[in-house]
Amino acid sequence: MDIYDIAKESGYSIATVSRVINDSSKVSGKAKAKILKVIEENDYRPNRVARSLAKKQTSLVGIMVPDIRKYFESQSAYQLEQRFNANGYLTLLGDSTDDFDEKIAYLNLLKENKVDAIVCVGSTYEQENFYKEILKLSKDIPFAMLNANPLSKSKDISYVYIDEIDAMRQAMAHLYKKGYKQPIFVSYHENNYITRSYIAKKAGFIEALDEFYKSTDFIEVKINDIAKDMGKLYAFLKSNPRVDAICFELDFLAIPAFKYLVSCGVNIPEDIAIIGFDNIDATNYPSKQITSIDQNIALQADIATKSLFRLINKEKLDKNDNMIKAKLIVKETS
Repeated sequence: MDIYDIAKESGYSIATVSRVINDSSKVSGKAKAKILKVIEENDYRPNRVARSLAKKQTSLVGIMVPDIRKYFESQSAYQLEQRFNANGYLTLLGDSTDDFDEKIAYLNLLKENKVDAIVCVGSTYEQENFYKEILKLSKDIPFAMLNANPLSKSKDISYVYIDEIDAMRQAMAHLYKKGYKQPIFVSYHENNYITRSYIAKKAGFIEALDEFYKSTDFIEVKINDIAKDMGKLYAFLKSNPRVDAICFELDFLAIPAFKYLVSCGVNIPEDIAIIGFDNIDATNYPSKQITSIDQNIALQADIATKSLFRLINKEKLDKNDNMIKAKLIVKETS
């Protein structure tokens, strides 16, 4: 059965049937009820391509993430997809990595599929040469960026991100209040690209160190390979016994570090306090639940999707720069 058969069986014109299928308000209640009954009885499914041509929309939204295995990316994609699906949109997910050419390839793929909007999840998409492509494309396709706070912003893009500097201040204030004397910062450096998020977290740590620990030097331990470098971290702690607290850039680091240090006989939090970042579910499953910073991903997804719906409907954004306050979740490791 097609739209012509529905028109014939219902007794209404093809134009009226089309309006009902596309949820137009320009149809009487009686006509809508009759046509919907015919559609339901015949289990009719409108062709998405035909509908997109009629509406000049595809009801498709692209979501780009650099690594779907990581918690922030996977949870953001899930939360976004739930909200888009609830509003009649399907999503196309691109796992782009941090490679510029891969990002461009996915961006072109989404453009070719004529998506109604695109969400880029992660500060890696602030990379200057790629962000220039976003700025150009945003004139034709609505964009939202999660965990992104570029210096130059467009009124046609919705930016949603957390205040990493305040988040690190919360962590350091907690450690200072608990009496820890020498916190250090441990970061992840798998490749050569430095994200804005990392820079903001490090800056927040240093600022809070100056505020609470005025005479204490900044110390950073960089992890390149988690499996190999945990031993390096333990050796550093053994040779620097004054260190009694660690703020990790990511829970992705904090969890294996906790397990490794405990296996080496380190008492946590008595000898060393541990604070992670992301508050992933896995922080609740070690022998002691790991204190971590929660980024409120659900709220970020809410703001991004609502902003995109406004842009899709050709409405101006009330606010396109949305900074979210994170929350330190104190558990058993600090």
